[in-house]
Amino acid sequence: MKRQFFTLLLAGVTCASLTAGAFTNSFASGSDKARVVSQLEKRAQRLEQHAQGTKGAGRQEFELQRRQVRDLIERIKAGEAVDPQELDKLLRQGVQ
Repeated sequence: MKRQFFTLLLAGVTCASLTAGAFTNSFASGSDKARVVSQLEKRAQRLEQHAQGTKGAGRQEFELQRRQVRDLIERIKAGEAVDPQELDKLLRQGVQ
């Protein structure tokens, strides 16, 4: 009887800790997601401002970068997996 009690207790504690960990990670990732989206939106806005003040091939490059940033924002908001290297590349590329 004691052995069964301890087995059930151990199983219950394990389930509770796994469940709590899952919810904790989802909240942290939600705040990270909002922070990253905010940074990307600021980046897209800066690229748009630079594009408006530039002509020719330079403008096209800013527009292309802005489009890539906007696409990444949409993917993040849709819940798709995003490669961290792609995120770093777009945040550090070109004009800051």
